[in-house]
Amino acid sequence: MKAVVGISGGMDSTAAAAIMLDRGFEVIGVHLRFFCSGEAEKRIERIASELGISILSLDVESLFNCKVRRPFFDDLRKGFTPNPCVICNEQVKFVSLVSVARDLGAELVATGHYARISSGLDESAALLRGVDPEKDQSYMLYRIPVTILEKTCFPLGGITKREVRAFCEERFPGLFEGVGESKDICFIPGRKLEETVELNAGPFIPGRIVTTSGEELGYHRGLYRYTIGQRKGLSLSGGPWFVVEKRMSLNELVVGRQGDLVVEEVFCSDPVWHVEPVAGERLNGCQRYRCRPYPCILEQVDDRSFSCRFTEGVSGVAPGQSLVLYYNDRVYGGGIIERAEKGGPPGHEDHR
Repeated sequence: MKAVVGISGGMDSTAAAAIMLDRGFEVIGVHLRFFCSGEAEKRIERIASELGISILSLDVESLFNCKVRRPFFDDLRKGFTPNPCVICNEQVKFVSLVSVARDLGAELVATGHYARISSGLDESAALLRGVDPEKDQSYMLYRIPVTILEKTCFPLGGITKREVRAFCEERFPGLFEGVGESKDICFIPGRKLEETVELNAGPFIPGRIVTTSGEELGYHRGLYRYTIGQRKGLSLSGGPWFVVEKRMSLNELVVGRQGDLVVEEVFCSDPVWHVEPVAGERLNGCQRYRCRPYPCILEQVDDRSFSCRFTEGVSGVAPGQSLVLYYNDRVYGGGIIERAEKGGPPGHEDHR
């Protein structure tokens, strides 16, 4: 059987390709080029040699700019905190890999993500958390449709990062020495944040920092720098203070105490469902990547939106991020956070 494996040039995707080879697949590597990176290209050549496979290079820069990069800066202008990796997986990476697989007659697509796929009770492909809680990436993959998951394999989902590292050190000695994991937004190099954002979203305009009661505490350095729940970098006396709201029309940053961050109702748009949604379902929700899941109840559901009530309250809910819902370890669905509110008692009606 043929398998197309996405190769980024890092340890995880290389390990995924090696495991697929060990399982007896004819592996065709595909490197998606979002922008020019000479260092990555050199490592790709060495990985191809080490694995003994061909790695095709596919230019997706135009698609990436259209679906991910430009919408990211548009969301920043709205005051959102977007997660471009979630959208890239949905709109660029997997559709591109599946397209190549179809053209080459490959039965499967594989990547180095830490997640699992199994058959659900309804016999459709079920997206599950990876076994390594420190590396689980199911949150980042929730927008991948079931029709693509049915043709996808995650070889690393059942093992830990420590095991992957040991595997690569033995299989490819020295290949990843000095290569760290990427933690920055790939199209915004760490030290060029201000320059890149100003060029694409507009200038950083200073403005007032006020409390929830309206007291002025100081001045911020541009609202793009801040996200809901942020504590660091405020430089205010009398703390600790947390960002609780960004008033874009007034160019004001609103801060409060930790308790001011707690909300019960979260409203989302653009839902993706892996299970037919049922209002009243008791689930667990993650409002950002690698946070602990909080118990919640799915309330209003329609084709374009849904809302959840968190039974214990939840903090750090930022518009633009995703709320991903789980039933045990299975991804139930999710959507883009639009807003959050203090909510009310169970069973209250929403009169928006």
